[in-house]
Amino acid sequence: MSQISRYVEAAERDNTRRSYAAAIRHFEVEWKGLLPTTADATSRYLADHAATLAISTLRQRLAALSRWHIDHGFADPTKAPLVRQVLKGIRSIHSVAEKRARPLEIDVVQQIDQWLGVAIGNAERSDDRLALLRHTRNRSLLLLGFWRGFRSDELVNLRVENVEVSPGEGLSCYLSRSKGDRQMLGRVYKCPALSRLCPVTAFTAWVSLVGLTQGPVFRKIDRWGRIGQEGLHANSLIPLLRSLLAEAGVAASEAYSSHSLRRGFAGWARASGWDIKELMEYVGWKDVKSAMRYLDASGSALQARFEAGLATLAPADRADRSPPPSMHAPAEQTKEQAQRPRLPELATPSAILRVTVLLARFSPQSRGLTRGRRLIEQTCFERYAMQRLNTEGTQYELTVPYESRDSLEEAIAALLDDMYRIAEDNQCLLEAAFHEPATDSYWD
Repeated sequence: MSQISRYVEAAERDNTRRSYAAAIRHFEVEWKGLLPTTADATSRYLADHAATLAISTLRQRLAALSRWHIDHGFADPTKAPLVRQVLKGIRSIHSVAEKRARPLEIDVVQQIDQWLGVAIGNAERSDDRLALLRHTRNRSLLLLGFWRGFRSDELVNLRVENVEVSPGEGLSCYLSRSKGDRQMLGRVYKCPALSRLCPVTAFTAWVSLVGLTQGPVFRKIDRWGRIGQEGLHANSLIPLLRSLLAEAGVAASEAYSSHSLRRGFAGWARASGWDIKELMEYVGWKDVKSAMRYLDASGSALQARFEAGLATLAPADRADRSPPPSMHAPAEQTKEQAQRPRLPELATPSAILRVTVLLARFSPQSRGLTRGRRLIEQTCFERYAMQRLNTEGTQYELTVPYESRDSLEEAIAALLDDMYRIAEDNQCLLEAAFHEPATDSYWD
C-alpha cells in the first residue's frame, strides 16, 4: 500500500467503509443495478425499497452511491433534483416515529452494579476465574460507558496507553477518532472519581486484574478465561449489554441497546440540573438537535411544569363566582387594552453559513469555469446577502432565513442541487460544503 493510499484509508472510519461497501453490494448484487448509474435508476432503487427500508438507511445508501461515483470520476446522480424529490416524497408517505433505545436510568445502573458486586465476590470465593474476568470487565464497561455517555464505537476504541488515572480525582482518556469528530482532530475525555458507582475504581480493577498496559481496554474473553489481543467489536456490545441486564434481573432487557448508556446519562444530567450547553460540551455533541434526540421529558416532569403554570390562576371556586372581566368596566378596559403597546412580531431566524466552493474544469478544453462561478453567485448566493470572504471566490458567507431546521435543511439541499447542476452544465467539477459555525453543523 502506498503512502497516499494509507492516508486516504485512515481518513475514513472502518464502520463507514464497511457500510458503504455493503450498500454498493446491495445495489449491484441484490437489486441488479449497474454502476455507474443514473438519476432515474437511483430514483427507482429508492422507490423499490421505500416501504421496507428506513429513511436513514436510504440516505446511507445514497451517500454510498455518491461516494462511489465521485471516487471513480463519474457525475454524481444522487444530487439530481429528481432523486431529492423522490426521497422527500418517501419521507412524506412512509414517515414513521423514530425508534429509540430505552434509557438506562441511574437506578437500573445501581441495580446492575450491585448484582455485579455480588457476582464478583462469589467468583473470588469460588476461584472462578472466567466469571471474575467477565464480571469485572462488564462492570468497568457499564460504569465508564454510562458516566462518559460513550457510544459503542468509543468504548471499543479505548486503548489502555491513552487512559491516564489520577487516584481520587478521576481519569482522562484520549480517542484519536470518533463518529462526532468529523475533522479527526482527536479529543481528551475526562471522567471524575465518584463516591458511588465509580467508573475510575471499576476501570482500575479491570486493568489491574488482567495486567493490561497497552492495547484495547475492553477485550474478548473465551470460554477458558483467556483474554484476546483484539478489542470487542462494536456490534457485540448490544448482546453483551442485554445479557448483562437479563442476568441482573432487569425487565425487558431487549428494549435496551448501546445507545441506552448515553440516553440514560443525558436524562440523569438534565434531571440533576445540567443545562444543555454543559451537557453538549461534556458528551461532545456539536448541535442542539443531536443532543435533543437523547433527551426525554418524563411524564412527571412535564406534569409538574404544567401545574406550576396553573398555580397562577385563581382557585376554581372563586373563579367560578367571579363575573367575567368585561362586566366590571368594559369601556375602560377596552380603552386600556387599546393603549397598550403591541408586542413586536418575532423576527424570522436566520442561519449564518460559511460556504466553501471549489470549482475546476472537466478538462483543459472546458471553457465554462468563469461563467459557472458567476451563475452560482447570481443564482444561488446573491439572494442570501452573499459576502465574498476571499478574492479567489472559494469562500462565502450567506444569511439564510428559515422557519424551522427542517426548512433550512431543504433550502441547503436545494442550493447544492442548483450548484451541482450549474457546474455540470458548464463542464465543471464542483466540491461544495456548508458550515454553520453557531451549531458546528456541516452539509455537503
